[in-house]
Amino acid sequence: MTIYSGKSNENGRPALSARRSLFLTPGRMAPAGDLVNADVAVTSMQPKSGTTSRMASLVSMIVDFCHIMNAQLRFLGKAKAPFSVRLRGRIQLSGSGEVVLGEGVSLNGTVVPIEMITYESGRIEIGEHTFINYGSSIAARASVKIGSYCHLGHYMFVMDNNQHDVVRHNELPPSKPVIIEDNVWIGSKVVILPGVRIGTRAVIGAGSIVTRDIPPRCVAAGNPARVLRHLTELD
Repeated sequence: MTIYSGKSNENGRPALSARRSLFLTPGRMAPAGDLVNADVAVTSMQPKSGTTSRMASLVSMIVDFCHIMNAQLRFLGKAKAPFSVRLRGRIQLSGSGEVVLGEGVSLNGTVVPIEMITYESGRIEIGEHTFINYGSSIAARASVKIGSYCHLGHYMFVMDNNQHDVVRHNELPPSKPVIIEDNVWIGSKVVILPGVRIGTRAVIGAGSIVTRDIPPRCVAAGNPARVLRHLTELD
């Protein structure tokens, strides 16, 4: 854009200044007489990051609230779930036993619903801030206890009863409680059988079948799962 300098030449016509962009010349007068500041003009053409950030934060809060309300509606009358529990997607609860969830538990049942089955005397207990991914199934005739800050991968299966005797197929064997301690990471498609105890901060590799106790602070994998190495303080 051509900008006039405000001075007249010898013919009485306004002299032209150097051809410069109006938006790159701070404090210049536009032909209409309006003072244009280059910094203001340039920034006005850019998106306001502050507004965008606040809008994204508001949307995030609304989505989070929807997950909380989803959990309350689906657990209503079926489980003890504090208001901090979040559920994305669906969960299927069946049986007449007890389900207790701790503060901040997060469940993802988007692709395939999470399944929890409790028989008449069964109890499923999930500790604070534990995450369970889609397709996981937990069945308790006696007790399945999962600690705090655990991460359970998709399609994981936990049960405290084999549902039938190996020889006498029509007989129900005794139940053996399952305990998963705090900060345990379990990979996808892991099967945890009755009577197993997994120690604090243990890691179970994907596709493993856990038939016996796993000590704390170790990595275990395989069928049947066995300890591959112990974790150090730096791990």
